[in-house]
This record gives sequence, structure tokens and C-alpha cells, in this order.
Amino acid sequence: MHGHGTLTPGVIATAVWWLAVTVGMIGGAALLRTPDGTPVERYGIPNGLTALRGYACVPVLLIGTLSLPGRLGLALWGGIGGSVGLLDAVDGFIARRYGPVTVLGKAMDPFGDALYFVVGAIGSCALGIVPLWLAVLIVARYAGPVVLTPLVLLTGRRPELVYTVWGRRNTLLTGIVLFALYWVRLFAGPVDIVALIIALPTLVPTALLHFVALFRRVAAAPRAR
Repeated sequence: MHGHGTLTPGVIATAVWWLAVTVGMIGGAALLRTPDGTPVERYGIPNGLTALRGYACVPVLLIGTLSLPGRLGLALWGGIGGSVGLLDAVDGFIARRYGPVTVLGKAMDPFGDALYFVVGAIGSCALGIVPLWLAVLIVARYAGPVVLTPLVLLTGRRPELVYTVWGRRNTLLTGIVLFALYWVRLFAGPVDIVALIIALPTLVPTALLHFVALFRRVAAAPRAR
């Protein structure tokens, strides 16, 4: 790093975050059951990979925001941040193919995605990989449902907290857009122009359709007794 004034705060922030994720995993043991109610006696590889993505959030955020020499930040962002991001596809595949599919995993996975994509948007903006408008769009897309969920629950409605079809499509397209813009930035290309060409017609409409699907799900959800 350029200077070591941020070293101690970075270490403390990472340690506190890792502790919080660990406590969350331990507290979530009560949700280790299949959707039909059968108890599961292990966390399993899918939940472990989801937790690993959670543990990586603060370190990856530090990679994107700290001052590092040369192009080290970009190299670590692609090598570490990109690899951890791919775990989103891997954990779901393993859960569906080999199990266990648990209530804990179905609750953690969307929240983990939201958190990691928010971190990805902030770090990518700091590294010049995405323009500010695109970073704001990604943050709103992923943080919005998480922030609004407690408000929905307070109304007494209990919608199913799982993906929407358009949410999955938007997530896939977001990953593709970030991957493409990373390489544009790596070769000093016109990030702003490319973002307008590939992100505006793909991420904006799919994000809007995702929110429409969420609102319909909430409106159709039963109220708690």
C-alpha cells in the first residue's frame, strides 16, 4: 500500500466483519432444514461457499478502495474479486445437483449476492471500471430489496424471499457487463462509452422488470396471522 495509515483500520474492519459473518452462520444453524422441514445436520459445501463469498466482502472492498502501487489493484480485483464472484454460480449448482438445499441457503444466497454486488459496484467505481451512474444502478438494484424487506414484513405480508426470474437474468447480465468493462479498463479503453452501449439496454430494463416482479409478489403474499 502507499503508506500504512490504513493498515490497522483495514485489519480491524476485516476481523470485525469475519466475526459478524461467523456469528451469522452459527445463528443460522436453526435454519438447517430442507424446504419441506426435514432437519439437515451439516452446513454443506453450498452454504460454505456462500459464507466464503460473505467473508470476502470487506477484503475485496479494501482491494478496490485502498491506494495500491501500479496496476496491482486491478490485478487483485480481477484475480480475487472475480473468482469469488463466480462462486455464486457454483454454490447454486452444487446445492441443486448434490445438496443439501436448505432454508438457510435459500435465505443466505440472495442476501450474499446483494452484499457482494454492492461491494463490487463500489470497488469497480473506485477503480474506474464502471461509471458512477452504473455503480448507483447496481447498488440500488441489490440493496433496495434488502433495505425494503423489513418494511414489507412490518406490513404483515410474508412474501417468499427467493429470486425472481428477471432477478436471475439481471444478475447474469451484471456479471457479464462487469467482466467486459474490467477488460476495457485493463486496456485503457473508453469505459463510459462501452458502459452506455452494453449496460444501458440490458441492466436497466431487467432491473425494472425485477422490481415489478417483486412488487407483484408482495401484493400477492398472504398476511401473517
